[in-house]
Amino acid sequence: MVMGIVLHAALPYIPGIPSSIWPSDSSSSYPVKVIFEFIHMWRMPLFFMLAGFFANLIITRRSWEFWWTNRFLRVGLPMLVFFPAMGFILPSIWKYGLTGEFNFFYSNVGQPFHLWFLWQLMIFTLCSILLRILYKGFAILSKPLENFDLGILKSVFLKLRDVSSTIIFKAKFPIGFILVCAVTNFWTGGELVINPIGSGLYFLFGFSLYSNPSLFCFVKKKWKYYLLIAGLVFSAYVALDIKGVKDVTEVIYQNEVKENQVQRLNILVLSRYGLKIIGTVLFSIGFIGLAEAKFGSYNPLSRFISDGSYWMYLIHLPIVAFTTFFLFEWPFFPEVKFVLSIAFTTGICLITYRYFVRPSFIGIFLNGKRFPSSYHKNICLQCGVNSGDSEQFCIYCGIKMPH
Repeated sequence: MVMGIVLHAALPYIPGIPSSIWPSDSSSSYPVKVIFEFIHMWRMPLFFMLAGFFANLIITRRSWEFWWTNRFLRVGLPMLVFFPAMGFILPSIWKYGLTGEFNFFYSNVGQPFHLWFLWQLMIFTLCSILLRILYKGFAILSKPLENFDLGILKSVFLKLRDVSSTIIFKAKFPIGFILVCAVTNFWTGGELVINPIGSGLYFLFGFSLYSNPSLFCFVKKKWKYYLLIAGLVFSAYVALDIKGVKDVTEVIYQNEVKENQVQRLNILVLSRYGLKIIGTVLFSIGFIGLAEAKFGSYNPLSRFISDGSYWMYLIHLPIVAFTTFFLFEWPFFPEVKFVLSIAFTTGICLITYRYFVRPSFIGIFLNGKRFPSSYHKNICLQCGVNSGDSEQFCIYCGIKMPH
């Protein structure tokens, strides 16, 4: 989620970006575009995979009802609070970026802005409630049919379910999953903002991954190969972009539908789209394996950043947008402006989280528990248990505490 700062700081400096999408600087940078394309390729698919993974974890350890309640509190309520707030702040900043004039006004044009993923998470939650109701209703209605010999029909149904699940979600070489993603994401060119079905596929993959320890262990051991292939795929994707091959959505959705539209959807355009989907899946899976293999142990700094990432993402867009627009008139290279915008926005987000959110009721509102300022003063570096300020040895594993 923190990578959203980098992406939104890059947008004004991407060559040829339409002003209808984002106010742009007079100077652009292709290296900044490459950074954007790299992160954008896997960031939100990986997010939805992790969301599905931890959803299954919570449901397995607690219950469906607990997960539903958690989603309404941690996703639904922030969405209701920040939706009108962004409608008051962001349109004014956009006008400043386009015209140089600044005055506050409220507008829902462009909503839900960067909070679109919250809406999709709530869609998944509501769909799961509906499916659970239908499942329980079907179980009740099917009881009278138990006396009939439906064993063959049931066996065929279960076999089809297992085979399709194995091909799509459980294969070590995710060819089936890549093909399904390519089909469901084609009409948006792989973009998930307006495609909850595409996002839902990544969510289901993560949900399935939690219940598949053999695949999870394989990904943990072989993450290098996933990332190596993904890196080669991304290199080919960039090469096609340099060659001038258009994105598939630029070909499908033209301002005027022309007779030769289908002809322009050539092999290079389709290849670029295919490379994007392959890179998306392999990067996402590879980064999951990398995180588990190399960053599975407790680290106070990474824990602090991960705890603060939700808050940082919620508030970052007005800050980074205003900063980049403010720098439009500064005589710096676009790469310098890009770095300055990231540094300033990250600093503001971290400071506000550390001193105003983490130890306050807002931290409870977003993360579900209070984090006082002294929370990490006596955390065991081995197992992550807080043993209290008076303990010299960890109450769980017995090693000497760091304080």
